[in-house]
Amino acid sequence: MNFSLTLFKTALLSRWRTGLLLLLLPLTVFGARALLPPEEASAPVQVGVVLPEEGGEAFWERLEKRSGLVAAFRRSGLSRAEREVAAGRWDCALVLPEDFEDRLTRLEVDGLFTLVTGPGSAVYPMVRETASACVAELISPGMTEQYLLDSGIVEADRLEAVRPRLREVLLDRDRVLVSMETRDGRPLDPLVLADSGISGLLSGLTAILLLIWALLAAMDLGRWLDAPFARRLRPLRGASALLLPRLGAALVPALCAGALALLAVDRPLPCILSLVPYLLFWGAAALALARLRPVWSALPAVIPFVPVLGVILSPMLLDLSLLFPTLVPAVRWNPVTLYLRACGGSWPDALLLAAAGAVLLVLPPLLERKRA
Repeated sequence: MNFSLTLFKTALLSRWRTGLLLLLLPLTVFGARALLPPEEASAPVQVGVVLPEEGGEAFWERLEKRSGLVAAFRRSGLSRAEREVAAGRWDCALVLPEDFEDRLTRLEVDGLFTLVTGPGSAVYPMVRETASACVAELISPGMTEQYLLDSGIVEADRLEAVRPRLREVLLDRDRVLVSMETRDGRPLDPLVLADSGISGLLSGLTAILLLIWALLAAMDLGRWLDAPFARRLRPLRGASALLLPRLGAALVPALCAGALALLAVDRPLPCILSLVPYLLFWGAAALALARLRPVWSALPAVIPFVPVLGVILSPMLLDLSLLFPTLVPAVRWNPVTLYLRACGGSWPDALLLAAAGAVLLVLPPLLERKRA
């Protein structure tokens, strides 16, 4: 025990220069958070609405109720709307004709709107659908009246009696309610989803940087285990007893730096707690790699590809398994993906990381004893 503790302290003190590199981790994550445009990251896009001089108030009232989640509707004049869209400050603008109310009365909705877009417009399909929903809400009583008359369900002299019922608002139990959820069955809130995108990006960035650190630690452990001093001690102490203290000296600063970096996310506690099984897994993997000289000596050629593969094979930016089903196993069981899911509250994924790390940690010493 004293030998392992002394080896741990010696390794920790000897790595203080390389440990300074870990300061780059929180600086990188906080820098990425600061560079994210706050208005584009958290605020809805701006959409202009040009109403006619007379009428359109009922339409505007319904459209304004739908403002706030993805798009914020701004009432303005035509000239201002065109300027804001051209300058890129507004995504698009919705222009209503002067005879808007008359056309609604006549149920003439073909070409009812003019949509002003710019080169950077992105949400105009959603704006078009939202406007159509508001118009459908306005004209639905009139359309129903016309259908009842044309089909003979209601006579013209009884239409006035049934008209109030056509404008009744259905109770929740009579409506078709739509609820959104993620692929794993969790409720989906659009605002929470927008915030989780930024947190997932920062958490994924932290996980990939810690993975690179673990691979560098594997190279360091492999070189040290191949040194004359370790070769002489290996028959007496065993490779695990020699490597574990040095591995701990590499992972303790990494854990502290990762915890500091994750203070930049919105809900840091689950992400920080998930670092323990994540680093346990990669620490055990580094320990296994350090025993294989051909493997750890080839890591310098592999490490440059790690960030790219980490982004592609994890959902930190885009889940490519939705587009390419053949990637489902690689994405789902990628340790970075398991870590991101653990950050989202999926503790079975955290336990899976811990269990895999424990197996990698225990299996090599058992094989070593069996050979002896």
